[in-house]
Amino acid sequence: MKINRALALSLAAASLGASAQSSVTLFGVVDANVRYVKNSGLSSNYGMSNSGLSSGRLGFRGVEDLGGGLKAGFWLESDVNADTGTISPTGKMFQRRSTVSLMGNWGEIRLGRDFSPASVHSFKYDPFGVIGIGGQNVTSRIPGAIASYYRHDNAVGYFTPNFGGLQAEFMFAPDEQATSNTGRHMSGRLSYDNGPVSVSLSYGTTNVAYNGTSTGKYKQLGLAGSYNFGVAQLIASMYRDDLPFGTYGTAGVTAGSEDRWLIGVNIPIGNDQIRASYVRTNARKGTAGYNDSDADKWAIGYVHNMSKRTSIYGTVSRVSNDGGANFAIAGGAPTPGGWSGNSTGAEVGIKHSF
Repeated sequence: MKINRALALSLAAASLGASAQSSVTLFGVVDANVRYVKNSGLSSNYGMSNSGLSSGRLGFRGVEDLGGGLKAGFWLESDVNADTGTISPTGKMFQRRSTVSLMGNWGEIRLGRDFSPASVHSFKYDPFGVIGIGGQNVTSRIPGAIASYYRHDNAVGYFTPNFGGLQAEFMFAPDEQATSNTGRHMSGRLSYDNGPVSVSLSYGTTNVAYNGTSTGKYKQLGLAGSYNFGVAQLIASMYRDDLPFGTYGTAGVTAGSEDRWLIGVNIPIGNDQIRASYVRTNARKGTAGYNDSDADKWAIGYVHNMSKRTSIYGTVSRVSNDGGANFAIAGGAPTPGGWSGNSTGAEVGIKHSF
């Protein structure tokens, strides 16, 4: 009897010790807003949207200490559209991220669906995080043309240790197709984050299908940096997308190569924040009309942080199209074929994280 009790106590102690070295966290963001959009020559439109300050999400992440400096981890994260209660339109449950990792003093190996190193700095160095009516994606054709613009399935990633702020990351995602290599992706990013200074250089290639039967290579080049002066953080970025001119995806998006330039600023006001940016999009290769399809976007917003988890925000932005460009803020009246006017929008929302 005494032996059984001692054995039970030992097993209980071992179980408590193991659980103390593991952790699982539930986290998420709920973000909804009211939006007004007016496209020139068309009727104005009011509506609700989501993810104006932070992308709505629901996730689970965990880490287990395996001993000897080795850890295992997982990350499952889904979109959450607070205005409709839906998740990702792609049908993926964990569209934002689905990975399992091994981590040690040598860095991290990560397997699954994850952000591409070639796309990270496009939202890291944007005061509006490429979302809402202020994000730089409002004036880019590429995210709508390339489904894997930000994230790739079946990816193998490696992250080096952090050497005093200097770190590199790499990704390879095979095509997993018997008769085609479309979807195959390789990318890398070198970054330096130390104190007020942050710099990022990235490059990636993806094999893509276009015009129904053609295949080509999509190339991404990004350079960005920021400096925090205390009274303000200045941000600048350049993104070049080299894409064969043509029609992509089931939605039939016509796209080609383009450059995006961004200059932005974050200004702290006590616990609150002013954020602003200017984005210039230049179409570079395609038909003669496409080459002239450029746009400018201005955006300014204010964030009132009621607590560490709850914020009220407001954003105003305006898009000016040149030539054949027809960029418009989402939520406006449907733009007819040939429309190439200006688009103005405003949104006010609430974000709560947990």
